[in-house]
Amino acid sequence: MPYQFCAPANDGGWKSIGLSPEISGGNSGNSTNVSANDYSGVVLSSAAQIRRLRDSAKRLMRTEDTMLSPEFFLASLGKGWGPKVVAVRDAHEVIGILYARQRTIKGFPTGVVYADGSLGSVLLTDPLYHKSVFRVAVQALLASSGIGGMRLRVLRSSRDFDAVLQFCACQSLDVRHFDIEDRGSPLWKNHAHVALAETYDQFLATLGSTTRHNFRYYRRRFEASGHRFVEHLSLAELRGATLGLFPKSELTAGSQRSLDRQLESVAAAGRPLTAGLRHNNGDWLSVLGGWYMPDGAAVLCFQCNDEKDFARDSLSVVLRAYLIELLIQRGLKELVIWGDTGPPLSRYASYASTIEIRLDTTARSWRAVRSILTTVGPHLPKRLAEVVQWVV
Repeated sequence: MPYQFCAPANDGGWKSIGLSPEISGGNSGNSTNVSANDYSGVVLSSAAQIRRLRDSAKRLMRTEDTMLSPEFFLASLGKGWGPKVVAVRDAHEVIGILYARQRTIKGFPTGVVYADGSLGSVLLTDPLYHKSVFRVAVQALLASSGIGGMRLRVLRSSRDFDAVLQFCACQSLDVRHFDIEDRGSPLWKNHAHVALAETYDQFLATLGSTTRHNFRYYRRRFEASGHRFVEHLSLAELRGATLGLFPKSELTAGSQRSLDRQLESVAAAGRPLTAGLRHNNGDWLSVLGGWYMPDGAAVLCFQCNDEKDFARDSLSVVLRAYLIELLIQRGLKELVIWGDTGPPLSRYASYASTIEIRLDTTARSWRAVRSILTTVGPHLPKRLAEVVQWVV
């Protein structure tokens, strides 16, 4: 059941100031302003506005974290989502950026924004100001016209989680939280974390006997056929090879539009990860794309294989075997597979402890909307019902 946090908060002597419109390049109908204490926030809803944060984001990034750049955020937006990014500034400059998106159904906004910190943070700012900047940013979102609720996915061990707890103190909100355990949900997919070892042989030793045999057997057979592993593709090569393999791949999730978005995400990454398998005649057999993270991990975003012509060759296993050996050679400690993975690596993957937090305003109109959706949700088609359930 929903409940409210009403504990006293240590606000530290905030002062109300006016909002400087320069963040968004001037006031527009797509921006919503809110100020609190020493900081002010502006909600940006257009790609052009968000791209203007590029220089501020570079200044705020202490490490080369691809997922906290405006370019990557915009590239990652899929069908059914609209940007809702908050820039927070003090009297002089932008000091924080919160990346969120609004869920839409058939092009209509739901009034719910979502921020995903399952691989790091939803907020780019100096750790010293994290809680204060987070508070201003979320206040700005929930004060936006047409916004009634926010859904956050955060790591239990993160600054975001601590910031949420402090923010909820003395806020007039309906607050609920849930551990994320259903990896089958299309809206709350967990990322699979595969720990690497000091050497490739040591990694193989952590696998079961059948999986270890398959990693070795299919790779030896691949090499005996005269094919080769390519440890780096240009972005143009990756796009061409992926689009060529897409009709032949059985494991590619989603549509052509989804694949295009994944390719754009890799292209927007500061340190893209690309690799592939090439037939001895020069044709591409399998390719993958992802990016490197600053904490010693690599993210595998997608993989395309020619299962149509080479169904018996376990191309997915072969390419991942090469990839894992390459990452170990480069000193990385973890491979993260975006949106989960299947056998055989799923048997050796772990999942970070994440929590879903739902914040809803107590406005009567928003409560009425949620009540109506609760009533009609079970009678809708499955996919729409899942989205409605997520909203309510």
